[in-house]
Amino acid sequence: MPFEKDTITACATPPGTSALALIRLSGPGSISIAEKLSGKQLPPRSPLPTHLRLQETILDEVVITAWPKPKSYTGEDLVEMSCHGNPIIVQSILQAICTLGARPARPGEFTERAFLNGRMDLTKAEAVLDVLHARSERALRAGQRALSGQLSDRLMADRETLLQLLARIEAWIDFPEEDIQPEVGAGFLSDIKALLKSTASLLSTAPLGYRLRSGYRLVLAGPPNAGKSSLLNALLGMDRALVSPIPGTTRDTVEESITLAGFPVRLIDTAGLHTSKDPVEIQGMARTRVAMQNADLVLALIDSTHPDDPCAKEWELICHQVITVLTKSDLPSKQARKGVRVSAKTGEGLDTLQSQISQRLTADLGAPGADEIAITTRHEDALRKTTEALACASASLMAKSAPELVASDLRLALHSLESILGVGTSEDVLDRLFAQFCIGK
Repeated sequence: MPFEKDTITACATPPGTSALALIRLSGPGSISIAEKLSGKQLPPRSPLPTHLRLQETILDEVVITAWPKPKSYTGEDLVEMSCHGNPIIVQSILQAICTLGARPARPGEFTERAFLNGRMDLTKAEAVLDVLHARSERALRAGQRALSGQLSDRLMADRETLLQLLARIEAWIDFPEEDIQPEVGAGFLSDIKALLKSTASLLSTAPLGYRLRSGYRLVLAGPPNAGKSSLLNALLGMDRALVSPIPGTTRDTVEESITLAGFPVRLIDTAGLHTSKDPVEIQGMARTRVAMQNADLVLALIDSTHPDDPCAKEWELICHQVITVLTKSDLPSKQARKGVRVSAKTGEGLDTLQSQISQRLTADLGAPGADEIAITTRHEDALRKTTEALACASASLMAKSAPELVASDLRLALHSLESILGVGTSEDVLDRLFAQFCIGK
């Protein structure tokens, strides 16, 4: 079993003062270290209130739960200590544990051990990360479904189908004197196409996965004093950006996050677009144009109290996804242009604007489903290789190519599919993946 000689420890709750903190130990020395500190024998899987002592010094009053291997989170002997959340207390307990033979855990090492000890495959380990870092309810639900095994079960079913296909094609290779009967070949091709459809369906969830994890970039653009900062504050429900009747107050991008339609959205307030010789304003407007080019959606703000806007067409050239917003709707309008009329002062039109933003952002991703799965970028790369290999196998079979070519494509598809589950995954890939976790998880 990996790490058989190592016992690791870490605080699994965030740093800082809190009512309680949770300290974890995992490895062969976990239970003995906890028993030395408590002076008591720990019953398996039963919380035990006790005091921790190092020599004669009382460290804290805690509740300890011991989880003997192999049915623990890590697959090793695991101990969890619930103590008071004073950082001084937490640090003193960790130091005492290390004094008795443990070492500090690396980021994600508890979950890494769970994977290496067969307690979960790599998709479930990544789902732990998704659950921890979910920035919206929809992202959390998708992560929880993956953690429960929905993605893993589907990939395992596809893997089993691939193994069966490989066994059949290799049997034909081993017995070349027996020709592939037409009806057998047709059934084999049908099975490959069904598998291709399954993997392609999973691959199609990549845009959803990206949006759930990274969110959208929503840029507020327009001329100075069009109400960009006021609208940003209104959408956030807080005074985040400085608002002033003096044009050009915002000279750099101001960013803040909200959740819309179940997705994290990064709101970006920008410097006003106009003609200027001020070098600072010119730099600010350059950043505005970069932000617009990288945006998923631009809110093009036009002051409804002004008759026209010389920059009104610029955003349409920079970004194709645009919602025209006519601001200051609580004042007499001089604008004939069509758009969503809003007032940051009274709140008029904000619900309509948010509804239009949600419709635009989710147009290509659909409504949330009970079995919604959202793959990661790593999954996307592997699934693309899988589908390409299956497509090649299908084409080779239809062209009546040598069965060895079909088998080679199927092996490549299998290798790519198994890499998602963590079968044969290289150590450097694992290191990069688990380094994204927080310490103690």
